[in-house]
Amino acid sequence: MPALTSGIFARTLSVSTSTAEESRSQWRNPSDILSLLLLVGGEVIQQSIAQLSGHPSLPTPVVFSFGWVAYTFKALLSAAGDNRLMPPAPDLQSVVINAPHGHVRTNQSWVLGRLLRDYEHCWMPEPVKRELEAMLKRAQSPKAGLCIAIFEADPKREAGRPVSDWLIVTGYVVAVLQIAIAAVPWIVWGEWEIFAITVCGTVLAFSTASLPQWRSERYACRRNSTGTVVLTRGNGAQHAIVIQGNGCGLNLEDLAGATGGGLKSLITRTAIAVLSCLWVGLLITVSGIKEKTWFAVAVGAIGMLFSIVVAGAPRKPEAFGVPLVYKAVCVESRTMETLKKVEGLYPGVGRSMTATFFPGGLRDADAKWWAKSKKAVKAAEREKRSEMRWRQNGDAVPKQRNLSVDGLKRGSGPNGSTNDQNLLESATHKTELANNEYS
Repeated sequence: MPALTSGIFARTLSVSTSTAEESRSQWRNPSDILSLLLLVGGEVIQQSIAQLSGHPSLPTPVVFSFGWVAYTFKALLSAAGDNRLMPPAPDLQSVVINAPHGHVRTNQSWVLGRLLRDYEHCWMPEPVKRELEAMLKRAQSPKAGLCIAIFEADPKREAGRPVSDWLIVTGYVVAVLQIAIAAVPWIVWGEWEIFAITVCGTVLAFSTASLPQWRSERYACRRNSTGTVVLTRGNGAQHAIVIQGNGCGLNLEDLAGATGGGLKSLITRTAIAVLSCLWVGLLITVSGIKEKTWFAVAVGAIGMLFSIVVAGAPRKPEAFGVPLVYKAVCVESRTMETLKKVEGLYPGVGRSMTATFFPGGLRDADAKWWAKSKKAVKAAEREKRSEMRWRQNGDAVPKQRNLSVDGLKRGSGPNGSTNDQNLLESATHKTELANNEYS
């Protein structure tokens, strides 16, 4: 009996020693975990590529990191399914409103969703911040009314061509840093495997992120737009962004549809399939590394940390390929007053937002105000078209009564309100200024 007890104890001690040794060995060279880490974090990789892709000539610097193998399987499924590489839905629910017609389209563009998400914390102009803070201070509330900022497409920059910002530059720097870390085992101990895997992973990452399909999906819209749209979260939102095409911008209504740019190219499908096979091959190779694996873990961890930062980092419009120039801001403690103010500056723009911010309909007084405003704008447009016909025929333009002035000033304000009367007189003046663009 003592001999049996001694044997059991010896075997137990042997198993415990073996387990402890395996644990120490795993912490010295964690080879098995590397293969596992390459299979997690695919969503982060996709978001990172969506952030940095789109430049027509520079490679997209999404670095080698954990999650790449998982993402390639997802991309392969997309090639056989919904035919898209960009994320299927934007981070932020929003709508795009056509001005002056008022057609509302639910935004499906990842780029436009990011523009609106980053607006308050990254690229809101200082005049807008000051006006908004002053209004909220008067209202004594953290949120009140509506703030509408007006922008136009920047004619000095090409729409659809992202500007390189700190994320792009940092991506190249991180890639070089990873290769330098992977070179240490080769230089010190003569073990070049980790260096070779890092270089191959970096080449595969840059190649996958630089497929032309990314740019095609990102900017699936017409160019040189002259239209005006409003980007907002919808009813109850604090902000609305008016963007004028200015004859050089992207057609944001097309972009909001996000229906173009599918994987129609056989070359693109084939490239995704080949890259997926190469990533699987790299996964098998990584699982065979048994020495100095902490260097490989460090390379992957640095890449993953950078990918997480890239996926969530706020950016300015020009970095998304939508360069804008600030023009004006309208902000009041009441949403209706803001819309009327915008209508005075840009006829038709304020009216296009009434259905979105007042889905239940307007009060009688407000409905009369907007009806008179619409009638005045149409009258001014008719006058201008008539003047253009006279000038094209070479005749002298007859002196006509300004219908827009008469129509707006006569009984315009509901209940004779001074505030609405001033708004309408402002609308009259600005309507005349805007109409001068026709001549």
